[in-house]
Amino acid sequence: MEHPERREAGGRVRLGWNDQGERERADSVDNDPTAEGSTKEIPPEDAPPEEAGSDETGADATDPDEFRRRFEAKERYIQELHDELAIARVATDEARARAEAGELRVRDLEEERGRLRDRVRGFEEEERERRRRREGQDRRVARLERELERRESDIRHLEDLLEENEEMLADQSREARETASRKEAAFEEALRRIEGLERDLEEREVEVAERKAAVDEMRAELELEYDLRRRMSEPENRLRAGIKLFNDSEHYEEVASISKSLGQPDVRVTLGEGDEPPAILTFTWRDITWRTYNANPGLAVEEPRVYLEAAGEDFSGVRHEPSNAHVDPVGRVILGL
Repeated sequence: MEHPERREAGGRVRLGWNDQGERERADSVDNDPTAEGSTKEIPPEDAPPEEAGSDETGADATDPDEFRRRFEAKERYIQELHDELAIARVATDEARARAEAGELRVRDLEEERGRLRDRVRGFEEEERERRRRREGQDRRVARLERELERRESDIRHLEDLLEENEEMLADQSREARETASRKEAAFEEALRRIEGLERDLEEREVEVAERKAAVDEMRAELELEYDLRRRMSEPENRLRAGIKLFNDSEHYEEVASISKSLGQPDVRVTLGEGDEPPAILTFTWRDITWRTYNANPGLAVEEPRVYLEAAGEDFSGVRHEPSNAHVDPVGRVILGL
């Protein structure tokens, strides 16, 4: 059977008594000499009958069923005390947790108060700075207003002077127009005379420039021909000029095509005879075939300046001389081995 509970201050729970049986069970603890917490002493076993007593109460204490009921009542009472102690401990832990949480909240609030104070100080500094800037701006505005008033006064004075100058300029402009009209007529007449002279001068300058250009061109041609003849007078330079002329012609492609089939040829470059000797290029492919080209770099030589002089496969009339040039991979002749 459940017993109603009654809570006291501090969360302690006291158990109430519902019936007469519970009160009798509590009284039995005090009357039972074997129950825990009893104030009565247990008589010794060898106590005389007179001391142990032979009344009805002693006879009830020796009844095993009554003893068991009293013992069970004691255990239930002890269990209730343990439950009340556990509830008190839980209430104590909850109170301690609430106190710790309150302390943490207080610390957090103190930290938040410190941060808010720092922010308030920052806002106050910013407000003071804004106030200083605003005062400085007010001073600058006042100074600019005074400067503006002074400038307006100057502008009014200058406008008065400008009106006076405009009147003077109008008079001077009328006089200047009259003077200019006279000078313009004289100037136009002078311009007409100058234009006639300029046309004559330009025609003469063009004629002089044409003659000068012709002289310069003839001089450049003479210098080029002189330099070329001077260089061509040296055999090695004439050979190199003839080789360059051959490489710039379409005949080097023929040599390159044959070389792809028969391999690299032996090349002999010599000079011909006469006042404007040509460069003679002889190509020989392993006693298979040969070709001889003339390349004359002289300025007075007419086209064709490069041509095939002879070719064949019979080497009976061909003199075998050592090579003094070679053909590069693209078919161009290069002096030297």
